[in-house]
Amino acid sequence: MDVYCKNCGEPWDIYSVDEDFTEEEKEIFFKGKGCPACKGIPTMYCRKCKETYKGWMRRRLIEEYGDEIVIDLIWKERICPECGSRLEIVKFDDEFMESITDNDGVIEDVTGKLILGYL
Repeated sequence: MDVYCKNCGEPWDIYSVDEDFTEEEKEIFFKGKGCPACKGIPTMYCRKCKETYKGWMRRRLIEEYGDEIVIDLIWKERICPECGSRLEIVKFDDEFMESITDNDGVIEDVTGKLILGYL
């Protein structure tokens, strides 16, 4: 049963969340503030060229472009490095809430905490 990160949309198996996340990471994840993959760095999207930039892509982007300037361009200036258009922050609110409500019983069984205690 997958639960989706509200910040980057990554699917996480609920048992993986329980076994692999620290208590702090669980708290951050269930509050919708990120996961160990994105580390809370927002997902950016370019409407013009349809590119998506997720926080966990940062290392690959540095390797691809050869320096960290692209990171500042994307996450600080919100400019698409491909076409120069303005980037938008993407949130995965619907996927997150649907996965939380669909799996609330399992989340509570696995974590030992009511899901409302996180939200």
